[in-house]
Amino acid sequence: MKKILLAFAILSSLIYTSCSGDSDSGSGTTVTVSSNFTTRYVNENITLTATDGDGNNVTSEAVFYVNNTAISGNVYTSATAGTFVIKATYEGATSQNLNVTFNVAPVPLTSISVTSNPTSIDAGGVLNFVCLGNNGSSVTATSTFYVNGTAITGSSFTTTTAGTLDIFATHVNSLGETLTSPTIQVVVNNVINFNKRVLIEDFTGTWCQFCPRVSYAIELVHAQTSDVVVTAIHRGSDPYNFTGATALENQIGLSGYPTAMLNRNTEWNYPETSTASVSQAVNLTSGVNPKLGVAMETTTSGNTSTVNVKVKFGKNFSNLKLVVYALEDNLIYNQTNSTSYYGGANPIVGFEHDHVLRAVLSSSILGETITGSTNLNDEFSKSFTYNIPANVNASNVRFVAFVIDSSNKALNSREAGPNETQSFEIE
Repeated sequence: MKKILLAFAILSSLIYTSCSGDSDSGSGTTVTVSSNFTTRYVNENITLTATDGDGNNVTSEAVFYVNNTAISGNVYTSATAGTFVIKATYEGATSQNLNVTFNVAPVPLTSISVTSNPTSIDAGGVLNFVCLGNNGSSVTATSTFYVNGTAITGSSFTTTTAGTLDIFATHVNSLGETLTSPTIQVVVNNVINFNKRVLIEDFTGTWCQFCPRVSYAIELVHAQTSDVVVTAIHRGSDPYNFTGATALENQIGLSGYPTAMLNRNTEWNYPETSTASVSQAVNLTSGVNPKLGVAMETTTSGNTSTVNVKVKFGKNFSNLKLVVYALEDNLIYNQTNSTSYYGGANPIVGFEHDHVLRAVLSSSILGETITGSTNLNDEFSKSFTYNIPANVNASNVRFVAFVIDSSNKALNSREAGPNETQSFEIE
């Protein structure tokens, strides 16, 4: 019996030893992949490393994969830009993915160039410069610009006289090298400056309860500047209704009364009496001059007025139109009022209506084409005749003339009374 037990113990020991020797020694193995860089430029190398779970470097025994394709060794580079997925295998274990990005290498900044906007300008205008590197980068903010050999501050330059400007720039790159651009030329055209006025066309009516607001706003503008030309276009059930205004109302998209347009293409902001809105109108009398002047010679005899309108061009123009109005002042008629202006009375008894449109002397309220040459120093003139109706007081008649461009913007305007001779207001 003892011999049997001894034999069983020996057999059991042998069986245990044999099973232990046949176990998978890698069953608990893990592997981690790393790279000395996670971003590189194309054609630069990365070196991959594999580490087992005990922190041992097993790079030489691991297999590395890029986008699931095995590579030879542990050094990799890419000739194309993009993000690549890296992993490693070791003794049956697979690492988690590692993303490595290859970028296009930047082009060194070795030269610069200058552009100007615009490339041709009228005297008094502003040039804006841009400086670009050969690699496409903008270095405008860190460049110095030169106009006719003199350094300027910033990247803008206000022209003063006609002629040709030589413009270049310098820039110091990251290596401390001073780069100088090729020189470009900008032509500055000769111009003539004229006094500038704002045109206000007031769509109104004696029946219109809120129209006194615009009338009062016009008074506020007049208090700040004399460079304002006003036309009051009465509509509706009104003794001064002007039936020929429909085409203009359609053009501006008139939606209600009162409506006031500045230089025909900008609606006067509500409420027109606010400080900001008054400034909106007044500010249009300053700034860049349109380089166009208007003058009139008017003669009134009896009930016939002759108006000779002249336009002088301070630069080259095209596609211009002329509008000529006959107006009447000092028309007394009660005005409906739901505003606080003029004492808040409703109606305003004996209200004085001025600038009332009585006739359009040009062929259309939308303007008639200015013919002939409209280049620098040219003049255009045309005479108009106004047969004053019996219901219009000849002594209260005034005339308005203004020039509009292809966008229907009034470039400049002028008004004149009867028997008045004007000259161009050249500044």
